[in-house]
Amino acid sequence: MTEHTRRIGAGLLAALFFPGAAGATSLDVNTFYRMRALSYKNLYLDGGSNDRSFITQNAQLSAFVRNIPVQLGPYPDQTLDVGLSLRGIGVAGSTTALQSPFDSIASHYPNTSFVPYVESAYVKVKQLFGRPIEATFGQQAFTLGSGLLLADDGVGMTGVSMMGGLPFWDMKAGGFIFQPRNSQAAADSLMVYGLTLELPTEGVWQLNQLVEKDQMSQSVTVNNLAVNKVTRQFTSLRYQMSYGPFVFDGEAAIQRGSAGPGGPSPGNPNGERIRFDANAQVLKAKWRQRLWRTGGEGIARLSFARGSGDVGATRTTDEAFFPSRGHRFDGLERGGFGDFFGATPYDAFGGKSSVTASGLPAGLSGIQTVGIGFTPPAYRGIALDLDYFLFQADRNSLGATRTLGQEYDIRLRYNARDRFAIQAGIAFFKAGDAISPTKPSARRITFEVLGRF
Repeated sequence: MTEHTRRIGAGLLAALFFPGAAGATSLDVNTFYRMRALSYKNLYLDGGSNDRSFITQNAQLSAFVRNIPVQLGPYPDQTLDVGLSLRGIGVAGSTTALQSPFDSIASHYPNTSFVPYVESAYVKVKQLFGRPIEATFGQQAFTLGSGLLLADDGVGMTGVSMMGGLPFWDMKAGGFIFQPRNSQAAADSLMVYGLTLELPTEGVWQLNQLVEKDQMSQSVTVNNLAVNKVTRQFTSLRYQMSYGPFVFDGEAAIQRGSAGPGGPSPGNPNGERIRFDANAQVLKAKWRQRLWRTGGEGIARLSFARGSGDVGATRTTDEAFFPSRGHRFDGLERGGFGDFFGATPYDAFGGKSSVTASGLPAGLSGIQTVGIGFTPPAYRGIALDLDYFLFQADRNSLGATRTLGQEYDIRLRYNARDRFAIQAGIAFFKAGDAISPTKPSARRITFEVLGRF
């Protein structure tokens, strides 16, 4: 056993059994559990009786030993954090695989049978080499920017990330390289790496660079053309600001890259390379205002999101914005705009159309979303959220109609000091003519109980 190993072990024992002797070293244990009862009506958006009701569970247990003194060379301020997090996700009472359209969500996770899996297991070194640098090694939770480009969504990513202060303008710079967990939906060998730069002003500017590189010599389909070894590069600029009652968060991104030919195919008989040329924007704003009649505080919300769609006429150029690991999921449900439709700038719930990567009917790509919402002052701790969303496809290569639908969301929620929460909600979705000429309606009812410690 080396001297460094003995020091780390002594710090862990001190934190576990003699907290007073450990000084700043601490042991944190966190738990989280969410039970959500769901009832869907007309789930497939085809006018049929596709109704489902079930209960989902999402549980997490995390343990972190923080600020373990460890000297690597002549740097006495260096400390070490060691973390382990387990998560379980599943449908209560279910012993079979989830069916469409939930199977595409379930494929993101190692299992959906409520059997715990390792979400994160890492070592973090702080004040590395005596500098204001943090380096994290192992499987870790990670989100780049707002999550538009990259987010682990509850499964962790294995690799290295670093973040440190720069000696001018209070700037911070970081880098990362990960091999994300493979999706169950399809085999891949994806490597992601990139950089981030932060500049604080009245708010915070963040410049992000991400590269996705699929290293397998496998054939996949892009624009209905066979390609392999897909490489995508993303650059985004994010700005966050909180000024009095006003909160703003916006991120704009461009996508470039290419893919090698997977052999001759219809529309590409010469096996040409595919080029990527796309963009996306997400803007969210919130305004808090005290209402004089009630004396309470109301909250108004505005959101806009857009992802570029593919121009069908350009066979060897894909203009559809589509990062492989952007934020899309919240347990066994989607995490986008609208409680039912769950739209991101590039995909949505889609009902029966989930056979496509975007969840939209064939020919449609890119999603434009406009949302408005209002929360009146709470009554005895009970808050009411009212939201409206309008969805439209950015492109339709097979026709002129682009309206995907509109959604009304109503939620009642009660929070007790961020430890315990109860929420009930209903979402009404009216499909547009781009999904079905009959414009069917759908509904989602939820009841949720959440606790954390």
